[in-house]
Order: sequence, then C-alpha cells, then structure tokens
Amino acid sequence: MDNMILIDIETQSFNVESGIYEVACLVVENYNIVDSLYLGIPIENYTGVKKYGYGFHNISKTKSEINKFRNLLTNYDYPLVAHNCPFDKKFLDFYEWLDVERDFYCSMRAIRLKEKGMRSYSLGSLISHYNLGAEADHEAFQDVSKLYQLLDIIRPDTWYKVGQQIQKQYSSKKTPRTREELENQYTVSYTLAGEIICFTGKSRFIRSDMQEIAIINGAKISNNIQSSTTMLVVGEDAGSKLDKAQEKEIIIIISDDEFMEMVGDNIIS
Repeated sequence: MDNMILIDIETQSFNVESGIYEVACLVVENYNIVDSLYLGIPIENYTGVKKYGYGFHNISKTKSEINKFRNLLTNYDYPLVAHNCPFDKKFLDFYEWLDVERDFYCSMRAIRLKEKGMRSYSLGSLISHYNLGAEADHEAFQDVSKLYQLLDIIRPDTWYKVGQQIQKQYSSKKTPRTREELENQYTVSYTLAGEIICFTGKSRFIRSDMQEIAIINGAKISNNIQSSTTMLVVGEDAGSKLDKAQEKEIIIIISDDEFMEMVGDNIIS
C-alpha cells in the first residue's frame, strides 16, 4: 500500500465511553511523510506522567478538533492505518469523527503476515525488536512516529481491510469434532503456530468453530487470560478478560472478524 494515513489515539481506557484525549496522524506517500496532524489540549499545571492521554482534556466531542481531523481526511483520500485498528476505529466511529466511510487497515496484522513467527506483535515489542526504543511511549505523536519507522523498515506487502466480510460458510455444528473431521473441512496450516488464544464476548461466529479453526492452524486454546496467553479474540460485550488483556501489552487483541479474516484462506468452502 503506497499511500496511507497513519493514526494513533490515546483514550485512558479500552471502554469507548472513556473518550479521546490525543490524536496524531502522519500522511505517508511511498513511505515518505508529506503531512502531519496532532490534536491534544494539555491540562494547565498538570504535573503527572503524560501517558494514555492523561494530562490532556477530553476532545471526543470538541468540534474544532474533529473538524481539523476531517479536513486532513478531505485533503488526502487515503486509507487509515492503525496498529490495533479495531480499537482506534471503534472510538472514531462512536464519536463520529469519520463523516464519510473510510477504509481502515491494521498494521499489526500486516506486519504479522510479513514477519511470521515473532513472539509478540504489540507496538512495544516491535519497537524493542527493531531497536527503535525500549517500549511504546503511549503518547500519540511519539507512537505514530514509531509506527511509521516500523513500516518503513518492514514494508508489509499484504493488507486486509478491517470489516471485510469473509465469503465462506462456517459450520453450525457445536460439538467437538475429531482431527480427521476438521482436516476434511479446514486446510492444516501453521498460521497460528505458537499462539495461545483466548476468546471472549458475543460473536456471530460459533465459539467452538473458532476454537477448532485456531487449533487446526497450530494454536492452543486458553479459557482464561494467563501469563502464557498471546492473543485475545474479542466479540461484543467483552468483560473482564478484555480488561486483563489490556494490562498485558504482550497480548495481541483482535476482533472476531479479524480472526476469521486471518485464517480465511485456510478454510475450505
């Protein structure tokens, strides 16, 4: 993907009601930065640590900041890219920062498809792995700048749009199946080799099907967030598992749609 708008937001919490506190964008053309935007209103006399949006006013409904963001998108008709895209998109949609439909892509997934077999694909882990710093700063402009550096190094060649529907049929059978039965429906692969995956929340996909798909693609299943868990697949109304995963930066958090997109090519229709 040659042209894109990289974005990072700081929100203080995974819950969308917590609000938006910082927004940073880099407009990238052929891996050159051609424009940028930073939105954040500092709290006067704040002396604490400025991470996760702390030290800034809530700008979720601030018209002037929303208009600046929309103007940038009007000037550059490029897709948006964020590292944990479902998270950022959820906030922007909820507070109606996007006045028109916009393609959104997840850099975490694009990097994962290019650099397979890494222990973690969180922004902090990638920054450390590529010697760009010790960890993520959790400040919008610093983190989006590090994301740009990572993409410039890795140059992903496969991108999947968030929300893209998988045109395949999934079984409604809820009882566990034998490996032979699974192999008749799914292509055995190592797409998720080394992953220990936990599922949470309601989904339009059947939980047992998703677990079986994960296993046949090389993963192990965890019923709870543990120290060994590497990925959490989130549906609607996610609860305490999501909160625990947010506390552990090494855990990749993706939506159920993203999970099915990730393994889509390994499902026999």
